[in-house]
Amino acid sequence: MRSLAVIFWTGFLSCFVMLCLVFPVSGIVAPDFGTAPQQATGTLHVDGSPVGMEITLDGRVAGQVPDSGVLVIDNVPTGQHDVLASFTGYESQEMVVNVPDSLPAEIRIDLSRQMAGSLDISSSPTNVQIYVNDLYKGITPAVIEVPAGDHLVLMRLAGYQDWSAQVAVTGGETTALSGTLIPVSGAPVSTPSGGPSLIVTVLLVVAGCVIAYSQRAGR
Repeated sequence: MRSLAVIFWTGFLSCFVMLCLVFPVSGIVAPDFGTAPQQATGTLHVDGSPVGMEITLDGRVAGQVPDSGVLVIDNVPTGQHDVLASFTGYESQEMVVNVPDSLPAEIRIDLSRQMAGSLDISSSPTNVQIYVNDLYKGITPAVIEVPAGDHLVLMRLAGYQDWSAQVAVTGGETTALSGTLIPVSGAPVSTPSGGPSLIVTVLLVVAGCVIAYSQRAGR
């Protein structure tokens, strides 16, 4: 009986010790690794021109302005964001926008054309006079800086018909233009020098015949 009592009290004390040590430790609050509360989001409407301009939001491309003229960007975290609009041939524009969690944020961006572009002009034949909007600019080949927009280019050379074209120049870009001039009907066209012309050859033959005949008649 005594051994049973010893075993009983030994087991009881062991359980008591475990309860005293384990429960206080298990009562410590563990970190909450559950799902964090979702951040509020809103919507950004970008209205502007030109159509097709690229919109970057906080350094990431958000899309391009469609034909409707309005780009809708959903699920934008509320708060301030950096917006960059860019398009080839136009000056980029940057702004800061605040996106609320209730109403859509609306901004308008109208890009301005870059101030100047270039014309890379060549021709056949070369050394042709160049006129841009009736102003003399030099001879071909040449690279000419002009304002962005439409320009009338005229190429002129004596003995050839004038060549002209309307060309659109985009700011910040080089537009290549090449023209072939046609000789004017009846105008002499220079040929590569490879020997005497046909007329000179005929005259030399006739002169030789006359001299030979005169020498024979003198005998």
